[in-house]
Amino acid sequence: MDDYMVAIINGRSDDDGKLNYLGYNFCFSYHGECLLDYASLKYPHISGFSKLDYMKEPNSPIYYLSLLDNIIFTNISVDNEKRGVLYFPKHISDKQLETLYEFIDSILDYDVWFVYDMSMMDGMFVGVSFDFDKNINTRSKLDEYILQNEEVLGNGQKIRR
Repeated sequence: MDDYMVAIINGRSDDDGKLNYLGYNFCFSYHGECLLDYASLKYPHISGFSKLDYMKEPNSPIYYLSLLDNIIFTNISVDNEKRGVLYFPKHISDKQLETLYEFIDSILDYDVWFVYDMSMMDGMFVGVSFDFDKNINTRSKLDEYILQNEEVLGNGQKIRR
């Protein structure tokens, strides 16, 4: 992941659960630029991506890609500090979850912030960040997030939101 700006785990499509790395060697100036380039190739039938201005609202490509059930990781590392933000869609498929755990194992040395339940408020895109204890690894954070976002049905069967 060190050489890429973004990783996307596809959802709701023929390639559900497929991991894509974008922005090799940080060939784009902005994450939004990289994401819109991907979106125009992946979703050519959605004309709205061509109308987004990531310079006015940098999270707009992330928000709209998450509405299509994509999991998005942005590499925001600076110098030798490895950092990233992992954006979750409202629905995560079993294939995506499997790929996500494999991906998490490749970024255990990153300080990762989780964002979920994204929405638009007053023209800005906001989300809820997952509150976790300091000094636990990313895999443990993911386990805690998944457990926190399970619902128990009347028959005792557990499902994820």
